[in-house]
Amino acid sequence: MTETETESNSAPDTAEFNVSRGQLIYATTLIGAVSGFNYLDRAGLSIVLEPIKAEFGFTDTQLGLLTGFAFSLTYALFSIPLARLADTGNRVRLLSACIAVWSVATALTGTVTNFLQMALMRVVVGVGEAGGNPASVSMLGDYYPPETRTRGLSFFNLGASVGGTLGLALIGVIADQFGWRMAFFAMGLPGILLSILLFTTLREPVRGRFQDPDHSFETDIGWWQAVKEILSRKTVRHLLIAFGIVSFGGNGMGAWFGAFFMRTHDLSMSEVGAVVGLVIGLTGIVGTVLGAIYTPMLVRRDRRWEPWLPGIGYAFVVPTHMLVFYLDDLVMVYAALGLATFVGSLVGGAMLSSLQSVLPAHLRAMGMAMLMFAQSFIGAGAGPLLIGWASDAMAPQFGDESLRYALMIGAAIIGWGAVHFFFAARHFKHDLVS
Repeated sequence: MTETETESNSAPDTAEFNVSRGQLIYATTLIGAVSGFNYLDRAGLSIVLEPIKAEFGFTDTQLGLLTGFAFSLTYALFSIPLARLADTGNRVRLLSACIAVWSVATALTGTVTNFLQMALMRVVVGVGEAGGNPASVSMLGDYYPPETRTRGLSFFNLGASVGGTLGLALIGVIADQFGWRMAFFAMGLPGILLSILLFTTLREPVRGRFQDPDHSFETDIGWWQAVKEILSRKTVRHLLIAFGIVSFGGNGMGAWFGAFFMRTHDLSMSEVGAVVGLVIGLTGIVGTVLGAIYTPMLVRRDRRWEPWLPGIGYAFVVPTHMLVFYLDDLVMVYAALGLATFVGSLVGGAMLSSLQSVLPAHLRAMGMAMLMFAQSFIGAGAGPLLIGWASDAMAPQFGDESLRYALMIGAAIIGWGAVHFFFAARHFKHDLVS
């Protein structure tokens, strides 16, 4: 059987799947809410690091392990097999199960009594979240046509911004008033309700609705062959490198924001959650919305704006984040943090869409999983850990200010990732499939 025959014989009847505007908005809202709870779990942990350290006597290196490898190593290892399920099975069911797993584990983190138990809960959270983004992004790729796909993925990122705005502010207040354990209950329990709602109401979109008919692919392949096919594209290789390096700096900084503002600027948990959460959340929302509106206009002119835009954005983010950690005036710090978050959110949809555009439908979840592997193993794993290690190493000389300089190192590394977005753009048109 030829590749064309394989594709045509397995292709679904897209005429039976018509999406109204209301259904599109509803699906985007639900999937965006998944992103919000995903982000809330990670960002919320950064708010309560200091009271956890005080209660258990953890070092910064141990905290770096909890925010890094304890979560991200499992996240990376499970992302590929779960993505293969998303590429071959029902994505709604998979996503619902993943939300339930990570939400239960998050809530149970509020019951731990030692480092090992907390690390185990982070491992289980990593297993659940490993299937979340591949299934979510794959479904949005089939809900939205290529010309407006950046819009759908921008709204997906909007969920993370809303989670940051409302979640961090709320978690900071809850942790201050009722303790860090209650904060984990508040982060985890609502996610269980979301998983039930998604499972019972969301439609599974037809896979490959908008794929270019001039391209045909062998879809009945194993996961290793799928990985090799993805890596055969030069665009993808550079995007994975860029994502991994940008994530190293971004996740490394994000995991330590709460501790930084408490140590360097003497903010309480409520203040960190309210002020920093609102700065990050509100500017993130504005950036995401503007990205959803204006990025498709650029993409219609030249599809290479999908990788160009994040390259330009992250090149700008480097000096802006350096100011966040260098300045002492809190007003200026908030302004720099808001500007960096705005720009990062503005380019988020284009960053995800660039990967979707060069991969056929039966490989998109796997491609997202490989992106997550790069992000989680290199970024979310190594980033927080190495920043924590660098802070410990510089503590004898700089004291509590050591974290400030460790975070500046993390910010500088993002510039390396920005370069690879431009390398990806050189091969982008050649690798386009949708």
